[in-house]
Amino acid sequence: MRTLLLLLLLCAPAQATVYLWVDANGVAHYSDLPPHGQAQPVTITPGSRVSLRSPTFPDREQSATQAAIPGYSLAILSPEQDATVRSNQGKLTIRVAADPKPAADHSLQLLVDGQAHRLQGHRLTLNNLDRGTHQLQAVVVDQQGALLAQSPAVTIHLHRQSRLFGKPRHQQTASPPPIP
Repeated sequence: MRTLLLLLLLCAPAQATVYLWVDANGVAHYSDLPPHGQAQPVTITPGSRVSLRSPTFPDREQSATQAAIPGYSLAILSPEQDATVRSNQGKLTIRVAADPKPAADHSLQLLVDGQAHRLQGHRLTLNNLDRGTHQLQAVVVDQQGALLAQSPAVTIHLHRQSRLFGKPRHQQTASPPPIP
């Protein structure tokens, strides 16, 4: 019985304490162990939480019964499928065609790697997009976020210059000819 009580006490959840101290150079340090008693305990509050509503996809039966919804035809005009885009700022402009124009209570959105961006008109410019391969898809959703139409997905490849690879060839200076 004593052994069981001892094990329960040892397995009880531990309350972690975080300590803050400033070194001689004025740099703040955080740790779970205080150095030489000069640290102050810090209380940590839970972070902010933001809940995002993602588009819901209706069942096939449900979409067949909604005859009042116009049939949209969506396409991504540019960039093209499997295009390679070079932009050191990570700037990418996407153009979308929608026929007919979305109704007032419907919104035209662009999914970039599954993350929704609202389109103003039929164009969206993304800034500071990470290098690599990205998936683009245009969708029309209603006020509740239900998917009404979607375009075929387009895969693009964004290249950004890196200091690891040196200057691009068009920016390299020509070396002077050797002296004989």
